[in-house]
Amino acid sequence: MTQILLIAWREYKQYVLSRGFLLFLVMFPLGFMVGGAAIGFAEQAKPARHFVVFDQSAGEYGRAIDQEIEDRRQRRILAAWDAYLEFSADPEALAQGLIPAPFGPAGVSRARLEAYAAAGGVAAAKKAAAPYLKEGATPFFASRKALVRIDAPKEVAAAQSLEEAADLLRPYLLEDKKVIGPDGPVDLFAALLIPRDFGAARNEGDQAVSSEAQYWSRNITDGVLRDAVSTALDSTLRRQLVSDYGLEATVLDDIRDVTAPIGDYRPDRQEDAAQLGLRDQVEIFLPAALTYMLVVIIFGVGNLLLTNTIEERSNKIVEVLLSSVTADQLMFGKLIGIGAVGLTLPSVFLVGGSIAALAVPASAELMGGVMQTLFATPLFAIYLFYFFCAYAIFAMIFLAIGAISNSMQDAQSYMGPVTLLMFAPLPFVMMVYQNPNGVVASVLTWIPIYTPYAVLMRAASDPPLWEIIGATAFMLVFAWALARVMGRIFRRALLQAAPPKAKDILKLAVRRRD
Repeated sequence: MTQILLIAWREYKQYVLSRGFLLFLVMFPLGFMVGGAAIGFAEQAKPARHFVVFDQSAGEYGRAIDQEIEDRRQRRILAAWDAYLEFSADPEALAQGLIPAPFGPAGVSRARLEAYAAAGGVAAAKKAAAPYLKEGATPFFASRKALVRIDAPKEVAAAQSLEEAADLLRPYLLEDKKVIGPDGPVDLFAALLIPRDFGAARNEGDQAVSSEAQYWSRNITDGVLRDAVSTALDSTLRRQLVSDYGLEATVLDDIRDVTAPIGDYRPDRQEDAAQLGLRDQVEIFLPAALTYMLVVIIFGVGNLLLTNTIEERSNKIVEVLLSSVTADQLMFGKLIGIGAVGLTLPSVFLVGGSIAALAVPASAELMGGVMQTLFATPLFAIYLFYFFCAYAIFAMIFLAIGAISNSMQDAQSYMGPVTLLMFAPLPFVMMVYQNPNGVVASVLTWIPIYTPYAVLMRAASDPPLWEIIGATAFMLVFAWALARVMGRIFRRALLQAAPPKAKDILKLAVRRRD
């Protein structure tokens, strides 16, 4: 046992105390911060999207589009301001509501947007919040205009039809020619062409239809502008309909702000605990997150076992080790040591999340729900149990592959099928999440190599107990049988000079005496 623990400690500290792992611990949180900053910088550095509207109708669609784009921008600014305060303002000031309305965090609504603009916007918000910011807080910067409508070129504005306008706009949209914007020549990102009878219904058979607007752009995948245009056109047509009914146009805005309050309840709980709160939402989401993390960690530590075994085998280090310990002791030591590495990673994430929750008050409630769900329910024990089960299954496969390979090139021919086998259920994960007691979930539960993932995904959904016990028992028998076969291959192939052929591997696997 002492030799096994020595091997395990050697394997563990080789990775956890290495400079690479310690660098990972430092780089992981920095990566999130740098990544977030990079995304923000990229958004700020993204060039403004210029577009034109060619409108043959009598409607005020251009103004409606401008208003929609500006409303969306102001909503983003207000949401960003609230997030900024959560990070940069003093927690006690936020808790006591010392930052005056409408500048204190209160959610984004049309009424607050109007009050925010009337009170002075970003400049007034900065002044009101300044006394309550943490020392050294970074300044707040509002996002600039990302979508800008400009006047269509003169020849386009004089076009007599949509077809003519489209032909004239084509060289601008292909960036062969530039349009004149407020600050000089710019590239044209998109064009909206609105026909003369847009919004006027006509009968075609039994249906009333109207001519469609045309959205032209080379970059159709960037749907921000198209979505804003579509919303603006929808709102304009609805206002026209509201006006036809003799109502004020502002009625539509009031209607859009109405949201129906609805709560989520579970029928399998007592009446006073039936309504789902944040912790209940965490209980539903967390098993899926843990399942994803389990797949990633098992694959990661499996690769560590593979590369470590190949390296020791090719460098003849394994011969030195086997002069002091048996092949079984070496195998179990590796399994324990690398398994501990696999448990260290989620532990680091958990501790890091707890520290982040203490630093950011807005995330404290969420992190508290995660901690309660993990340690006040059987979920943490379930995760540990099925982690060891999944690890035992795939680690033995990776060990056997490492024992029969002299290099990573040799191992690649085996790693393709194994990788495909590991990630094969990913397309069905959403089905299991949405219907945890359905047919797909039950089938995956009874496949031994996927039992850990399927059971963990279904942990919060009260799956049939007999099914979980039966599938788990079947998985344990399969894992025991697989460990015997893979262990036999590991012991027999470890000292062979040349990688065994397929028929030789089969002989090693079925040989009963070592």
